[in-house]
Amino acid sequence: MTILRIINRGMDRETYERVRAMLDIDRKHPLGLIMHGASEVDGTMQVAQIWDSEEYARRFDEDLLRPVVEALHISEKPQIAVFELEHLITP
Repeated sequence: MTILRIINRGMDRETYERVRAMLDIDRKHPLGLIMHGASEVDGTMQVAQIWDSEEYARRFDEDLLRPVVEALHISEKPQIAVFELEHLITP
């Protein structure tokens, strides 16, 4: 199963960049992550991720992301939409 997650934590670009730097996600790819992308929409960073499974996404959230979010005192509850992908091309 491959899932797509669209996430909004209410972060501005500066906060997103701090999270990204602390995770070092550009070089340290979490197990099961196929794709991670982000875009600023009306001053808020939106994240799209594709994972091999929901279990990998959950593990990333709990083991890697949660400590960073807590360290940066990000209190916004994330809005997360999850979709099972039926078709995915990765050239």
